[in-house]
Amino acid sequence: MRIAIALVFLLSACAKLPPEASALSTPNDDLPAPRLVPLSPLLAEAKIAQRAAPAGIALQSEGATLAGRALVPPVTGDLAARGARLRERAAALRDQEI
Repeated sequence: MRIAIALVFLLSACAKLPPEASALSTPNDDLPAPRLVPLSPLLAEAKIAQRAAPAGIALQSEGATLAGRALVPPVTGDLAARGARLRERAAALRDQEI
């Protein structure tokens, strides 16, 4: 393990680093500083989202109720006949031009 650490340090000493002057300057040095935006409009938008929270809670509870219900099997008779009808519909949809 000590040999591996020593090898890493020795190999890093052989790395070619850029000159110091180019490391400190960037091509974006001439650009102006970013514009600061007031926070009050952003905070007002956050309050609007909080007003919609009760509707979201109601929708989640309704979704949980629907997810808890048992599926009612279709009253179409034979499942093989139903599968054949579904395959026919799928083939007809595939043949349609888009």
